Amino acid sequence: MEEIYLDKNENPFNIPDAIREKFIAYVREADFNRYPEKGLPSLISSLGKFTGLEADNIIAANGSDELLDILIKRANGDIVFSSPTFEMYSFYAKNYGYRSVDVPLKSDFSLDADEILKHKDAKLIVICSPNNPTGNLIDRESIKKVLDSGITTILDNAYYEFSGENYTDLVKKYHNLIILRTFSKAFSMAGMRVGYGMGSADLMADLKKLQAPFYMNIMSAKLAEIMIENYKLVEDNIKYIVNERERVYSELKDITYKSDANFLMLKKDLFDYMAERGIHIRKLPLVKDRSRITIGTREENDRVVSAIKDYMEE
Repeated sequence: MEEIYLDKNENPFNIPDAIREKFIAYVREADFNRYPEKGLPSLISSLGKFTGLEADNIIAANGSDELLDILIKRANGDIVFSSPTFEMYSFYAKNYGYRSVDVPLKSDFSLDADEILKHKDAKLIVICSPNNPTGNLIDRESIKKVLDSGITTILDNAYYEFSGENYTDLVKKYHNLIILRTFSKAFSMAGMRVGYGMGSADLMADLKKLQAPFYMNIMSAKLAEIMIENYKLVEDNIKYIVNERERVYSELKDITYKSDANFLMLKKDLFDYMAERGIHIRKLPLVKDRSRITIGTREENDRVVSAIKDYMEE
């Protein structure tokens, strides 16, 4: 039986054919001998229209990971995050010799804002919503409570499109906030490495000084623009994935947690069990007896549901 890969929270769909044709037409005429325009003004303008923010409030990057790296290096001190969450926060902190302070999520995976605020010497706080790997949204009031501290705070919003919860209104109120998003998930562009951040004009200007002059290749930037221009096609895939997420959850709710992202966290570590059946899911070494599965196509999800039901019956 064909192997299926549901371990990296990738979009199961490649970019739509109509978008692919527009991109190929661009590639045929592209000036590969020239550097990208400094600051990527065309992409930034597209992102401004897409998010409803001014160009000064936006920064683009080679995946949101590049911005995480820059922000954590810039912090130059203790980084606070809440496990279980995305492992790259502590990875980058360790790279720069900074102390990672873990304030675990509560038993219902909600944010322990009061405990976070006890760390008054923190230089950077990282909140992931919807959170990876738990899939839940973090309560807005808890986020605002943390932001009221004045400490620079990253809101990692990589799975925004699958949740419908938009935090961009907070950008105008909090100058210490930067929201990170990516084209890797909803936009089917994991292989092109495009991300962006939104925050106050002062913070964005500061971060842009820390980027190389020509930091993104022209193909990634152009494809991101075309995807924004044809967002209706992207939305169709998002709706499909959300519908499938809810269907799979309803079938397996006894063994999965509810999610607002494009994945489900399982209440058991089924990594080996599923691998034996040709289904690759994510092992969670930092979360005991849990695993995570990406929502795929209906056919892939049917195999997942069947395999997990067999496990539950056994």
